[in-house]
Amino acid sequence: MEKIRSIKGIDHIGYAVKDMAEAKEKFKALGFDFSPEMIDELRDVNVCVGQGMDLMRIELLSPIGEKKSPVDTYLRKLGSTPYHICYRCEGIEETIGELCRIGFTQLSNVAPSVPLNGNVCFLFSAEIGLIELIEYGV
Repeated sequence: MEKIRSIKGIDHIGYAVKDMAEAKEKFKALGFDFSPEMIDELRDVNVCVGQGMDLMRIELLSPIGEKKSPVDTYLRKLGSTPYHICYRCEGIEETIGELCRIGFTQLSNVAPSVPLNGNVCFLFSAEIGLIELIEYGV
């Protein structure tokens, strides 16, 4: 299978967490600094982005109150856990098409991510799990 050239690399790893404050403290001990928390009303999650010393980024996601959010199922089944890997891409619609042609299922429409300042879409593959695509500068 040929490499999809519009994918430019890993942007971040998303973690579903039950307790945002507690998770931030643990990741701070691992060398991460965090942006202020933001509410992503489109996805019903509280979001915080952490930057590591080696430029690795993580995104912490926790549900907002009693609303149903995409991370609820993960938290109920697994507890706090890595949730997705996000890949930077150029031409998100074309990238989605290429991924669907090789067996991914598109789970969401392309939509803005206020905390990340780009357009995102989620896809799933039984072989590798949930991924997120992000395109900046659109």
